[in-house]
Amino acid sequence: MANSLFLKVINFIWFQTIWWLVILMQSASIPYVLALFLLWFVLTPTRKIDGKLMLLVMLVGATIDSLLMYCSVFYFTEDAYVFTALSMWIVPLWLVLLWGAFAATLAHSLDTLRSKPLLAALVGGIFAPLSYLAGANFGAVDLGYSLMTTYITLCVVWGFTLPGCFLLLDKLSAPFELELAKRR
Repeated sequence: MANSLFLKVINFIWFQTIWWLVILMQSASIPYVLALFLLWFVLTPTRKIDGKLMLLVMLVGATIDSLLMYCSVFYFTEDAYVFTALSMWIVPLWLVLLWGAFAATLAHSLDTLRSKPLLAALVGGIFAPLSYLAGANFGAVDLGYSLMTTYITLCVVWGFTLPGCFLLLDKLSAPFELELAKRR
């Protein structure tokens, strides 16, 4: 139990470190974030599941945020991009990596919400939009609509996104958990 709690605390601190890095440094944070990803894979006992989930959630998250960007909910200046040619089509790489870091919290520091989809929808719907608004306050992203319209839009999106991410985790971890049950 203590080891599990310790890993949850480490995971929380790890994610918060990445969040602050990408919000304050945007593209300049990428090498540091990649180093922190490597550190996470050294620390986690579930690196295979975490790795698969991180890749999948990065793809899903980049799609969600790119659609939100395409709908002008928010946008980024060209200097937020490593590859400016992509600035019309996809969110910056640092934001995609933030989605990967978020994915690594699902089985660890956010695991309490895993079996509670309604609570996950509520928590995701209330708190995830605040992360975007904080990012806007620090200049990492610009809002395309009023604060209220943006917040409500992100509430709806994240009310489905967080429970959906837990469903992805359940699908990916089911074979692993079945294997553990066979060993007992």
